[in-house]
Amino acid sequence: MQKRIGGQVIQVKEGARIENPREYESGAVEHLQQLLEAGSPAQRDPQRENFYEIEANCENYYIHISPISGNVVLLAKWLRKSEDCCLGAGHFIA
Repeated sequence: MQKRIGGQVIQVKEGARIENPREYESGAVEHLQQLLEAGSPAQRDPQRENFYEIEANCENYYIHISPISGNVVLLAKWLRKSEDCCLGAGHFIA
């Protein structure tokens, strides 16, 4: 696993294990896997070590990366509500 936390880019090896304890849909896990394999900008959680937030298109992911095994745990996923996001997704804002 490669982590560069000065520039805030996280990248894991292809096929790295992503745990999904909250049972998000498989598409979300696959999307997160693609983001992490490609290398994604991430914000480190200043309150918790090895916890990160990743922004992707209209979604955010909150993850934990085990410093021992390198496994990723998907803890939360939510949609961002921003004008750019909604317009890019083809939605109109009144």
